[in-house]
Amino acid sequence: MDLSMTKRMKFRNIMAIMTLVLFASGCSSGAVVFAPTPPPLDSTSLRYTHPSGVFAVSVPRDWARYEQHTTALASAAFAPPDARTPAATFAVVNLGAPIDEAAFAALLDRYQTQLRPDAADYTEQSRQAMGDGSWRFTGRRIVAGETGVSVNTFIQRAGSLIGVAEIVLDAQVDVATLQTVVNSFALQPPAAPEASTLQPSDVAALSGAKPSALSLLHVATWTTPTGAFYITGEVANYSGEVAIDLPVEAALIAADGASLAGAVDVVMGLGVPPGGFAPFSLRFGARPAGAIDYRLAVGGANWALSADVALVSADALTWTDGSRFDDFGRLVISGIVTNISPDTIQAPRAIATIFDAAGLVIGAGAVDVGTAGTLAPGEDAAFDILIPETGGDPANYIVSVQGRR
Repeated sequence: MDLSMTKRMKFRNIMAIMTLVLFASGCSSGAVVFAPTPPPLDSTSLRYTHPSGVFAVSVPRDWARYEQHTTALASAAFAPPDARTPAATFAVVNLGAPIDEAAFAALLDRYQTQLRPDAADYTEQSRQAMGDGSWRFTGRRIVAGETGVSVNTFIQRAGSLIGVAEIVLDAQVDVATLQTVVNSFALQPPAAPEASTLQPSDVAALSGAKPSALSLLHVATWTTPTGAFYITGEVANYSGEVAIDLPVEAALIAADGASLAGAVDVVMGLGVPPGGFAPFSLRFGARPAGAIDYRLAVGGANWALSADVALVSADALTWTDGSRFDDFGRLVISGIVTNISPDTIQAPRAIATIFDAAGLVIGAGAVDVGTAGTLAPGEDAAFDILIPETGGDPANYIVSVQGRR
């Protein structure tokens, strides 16, 4: 069997998403209505103002919040208690100056087709100009599931500010609450653009808005010739801390929402560093009859990011890698790791992630490097990562090596 692969030996620089739980079962198809004038706030709502001061929104008091505040982007995502996915994400950028109608129309098209953080998994279904000059887009997002979720996107402008609201329609949150939340979203431009706490930037900065510190990416499902069912993908870590022993849990779901089977494992590797990612592979002996969808969750109530763990990778280790198929048709990723640091590296491990032509993860594997669990300064160690099954034709792969000092 011939294998054509382009080798990538370092972590890809993935611009962020984040979520403790992603869900992809059927949802309400109703539309959230964007009203020009915010309705009266419910007594249980709390008025939230982003630290940048450029926007405010009212959300139920018990909703959890994930916040991003950079020089170019102000963003916040909100999730109801025990929610399957964040219900609302808001993001604002400062263009530096107001734009006219033609430029705004071009910006809308560019955001919807190129800049959405979920662009690879999103399909626009309709768009509508609202009476206050904003726009509403309806669409569906297929991430970590098969049936997808309905998403309403609202894009508005005020002075030099562009604001985007993403509302996920989920049966766990009633439409009236979502209406109240999105209708309360208000941009708060400064008296002069140059006085904004956000530096002028391109609208592309909106692509960095994420709904949580952890995100599931490039998820694929596949069945082996013997009937085993796999869910494979990557977890991205957009926080500033290391994710150690990060659990990923899957459930196969029936039409009535009941869980028919479950599987849980930790992501491969020693941990997921800030800005990094790691693959996972969940295996079911078979896909139960009646399973129409699946649910993935990453993290959990008893799990937390760690600020006390430091991993080493390309800063202390270099490696070579190559691919081949063995006599049984199994993919093997081989290479040599070298410790280029002055310190002994503990628990060195090599991880391989296999992608198909569409960029989905169709296999992964990991192996400890060396014979004594360490790698001395200047020492080399060979590795072979066996990938016995893949969910399609491999087109690309990534090798990463981690360890601890």
